[in-house]
Amino acid sequence: MEVVKRVREFMLRNDLMGYGERILIGFSGGPDSVFLFEVLMAIKEEFKIEIALAHINHLLRGKESDGDEEFCKRLAEKHGIQCYVKRADIKKYAKEHGVGDEEAGRAMRYDFFYKISKEWRADKVALAHNKDDQIETFLFRLMRGTSLEGLEGIPIRRDIFIRPLSEVYKKEILEYLEGNKIEYRIDSSNLENVYTRNSIRLDLIPMIESKYNINFKERVFLLIGEIKEANKILKINLSDYIEDEKLDLMKLEKLQEYQKRKVINDFLKIYKIEISREKLENIMDILEKGGSKRLSLGKNIELKKEYDKISVNPRETGSNNVNVEKVFLKIPGEVKYGNYKIKAFRDVNKSIGKNEFCTKLQEGSELLIRSRKSGDRMQPVGMNSLKKIKDIFINDKIPKETREAIPILVLKDEIVWIASVRGSEKFKSEKTAKTVVKLSVEEDNFSE
Repeated sequence: MEVVKRVREFMLRNDLMGYGERILIGFSGGPDSVFLFEVLMAIKEEFKIEIALAHINHLLRGKESDGDEEFCKRLAEKHGIQCYVKRADIKKYAKEHGVGDEEAGRAMRYDFFYKISKEWRADKVALAHNKDDQIETFLFRLMRGTSLEGLEGIPIRRDIFIRPLSEVYKKEILEYLEGNKIEYRIDSSNLENVYTRNSIRLDLIPMIESKYNINFKERVFLLIGEIKEANKILKINLSDYIEDEKLDLMKLEKLQEYQKRKVINDFLKIYKIEISREKLENIMDILEKGGSKRLSLGKNIELKKEYDKISVNPRETGSNNVNVEKVFLKIPGEVKYGNYKIKAFRDVNKSIGKNEFCTKLQEGSELLIRSRKSGDRMQPVGMNSLKKIKDIFINDKIPKETREAIPILVLKDEIVWIASVRGSEKFKSEKTAKTVVKLSVEEDNFSE
């Protein structure tokens, strides 16, 4: 049980879990996810957490994949917990999106986990990446080319996703499961070196350990830790280099080359753009050239240089999301506004991120839903004064191109909620209220 205790302490030390939370496990049925399940079940009563499983069948290994699915269902049924399953054709997705099988699988898994986390109202999604995965990711990115931040490995926490096994070796996981005679599934594709990551695990690391250093993995893991510390020291205040949502190249000129790259990298992160060394080199190249330049960043996103300013133009959200006619929402109820679906309903006093807002509104009230207007103001939750909606959008780094499409919910000329952005202090629910009128929003064209 020593390794279980270590994971428990790691979760507490890094604030990965709170008392009474609902935790959805990304569950493959393999040893890592089974061990993660065992750990969370071991501390379930102590922390009063609820657990559910989310399993995606990639349809790549025929009967073996179906066997994994059945294993997950049986385990959930045995312990009286929910198990969400999705069957997804990776080959088809990869072909339609022009990506490899690995990238397709990753995209489909995260889409599925996000969707189920909303449906089950999970506080966190726990993924079973272990210490070996961290090291393999470091080596993979090193060979592909990346920044210092890219060499930090897989973050132990990002958004709703947590990785409690980040400091546990695969060997320790297998020893625990076999020592306790706990059943798990084996993915035979992990034993083939067809994929780059498999080759790193099966060929490269064993070769280095046998020929050069038996403690190679531990040395890499220590280096990852040092890189994380160095990145904290080198951290840049991005807002110092942004004016009107554009990078100021005159300010950038005063920086060292590495600092320039870091600022650009952080700027692109605002738009959720994955940056490779090749893309970064292309951007650095156009900085040296005069006049206006444009550079495609993929996925219909464009970087634009206009003399001494750089801006990013995200993918168009669609004309049916702009200049939408105002609509009314009676509580309880549900309406469509552009590409958004907005609901008002009675629920427990608990929110899941920015897509929900718990209010003290009364059933029977009617909300106006419209786009922003010049001069709009509200008092955001936690603040003591009114703020311009324009300033809230700027501070929250909402791209200009998407602002007009964001639903504004209004009651008697007072803004209650900027959907998915900020709620009003005046209308937020009382902490002591057990049930509240909850507002929620989701894009109606989300991927299945």
